[in-house]
Amino acid sequence: MSALLEVRGLEVGIGGLPILRGVDMEVRPGEILGVVGETGAGKSMTARSVLDLLPAAATVDFASCTFAGQDFIPPKARQEARGHRIGFVPQRPRGSLNPVFRVGNQLSATLRRLRDMGRREAKDEALDLLRAVRITDPERVYRSFPHELSGGMCQRVCIAIALAGEPDLIIADEPTTGLDVTIQAEILRLLGDLITERHAAGMLITHDLGVVADVCDRVAVMYAGRVVNLGTTTEIYREALHPYANRLVSIATSLDSGGTPREIPGRVPNPGDELAACAFAPRCFRAGPGCFDVEPPRIDRDGQIAFCHHPVNAGEVPR
Repeated sequence: MSALLEVRGLEVGIGGLPILRGVDMEVRPGEILGVVGETGAGKSMTARSVLDLLPAAATVDFASCTFAGQDFIPPKARQEARGHRIGFVPQRPRGSLNPVFRVGNQLSATLRRLRDMGRREAKDEALDLLRAVRITDPERVYRSFPHELSGGMCQRVCIAIALAGEPDLIIADEPTTGLDVTIQAEILRLLGDLITERHAAGMLITHDLGVVADVCDRVAVMYAGRVVNLGTTTEIYREALHPYANRLVSIATSLDSGGTPREIPGRVPNPGDELAACAFAPRCFRAGPGCFDVEPPRIDRDGQIAFCHHPVNAGEVPR
């Protein structure tokens, strides 16, 4: 199946410091791709590169980038796709909504801009979108200011706005950040259901591998500005090849079972840090001399991809 979005060799720098270092990633039609990794891995930067939402000081280079088979490298192409072809669900919903305008005005204005609707038609469609995101009293929410709504309700509104242009791809950047833990699962299920119902594709960005288990079809694990492991959710959870992904799975499954997870020693490198050939080598339980000096090879095990000198063996328990 050809990819809806295909990114190859994405490199981003800010102020001369490398942030992304050759990201390869694709999202296929009808699937939800989870992009996971610790803070600083480059997840949000990857999404914002695709959306052309990086600061002016950033330098962006793609080896190639296509969307629905069309060249997606020119910034204008990515700008024109925002809202229309690609919907975006932000991290902090309350801060993303304009506090001085009612929710309905903001949603209706988006619909009028993206779909050339009149006022009455836009209001009717806005109410339908609020119902679609499972808001039980859409008229009240339509009339409300953002500060009058809970964080979870504001995020539902942001999802409705992301759907307004009937996009082919929805990118959700840490959509449960700051929400009550009881609401997080609801929001993730809602996103997954809406993407499926609308025959769209999705990219879900999160630091928590555990949240993608019931929502995502495939997982891309990022570390220090690169994708280090890529495979189906089932494959990654069963036996992730890369030691970093393997440890993330161990942490997620320990938390799910009520156990005490073991932390990954060390820290994620900062931009500008001198990196080993494999950036994870200083923290890795399988690292050997070659890991520090030689770029890790591409490993393909039954379709699961990893970049590693010493991939984890089946059944191996991380130390």
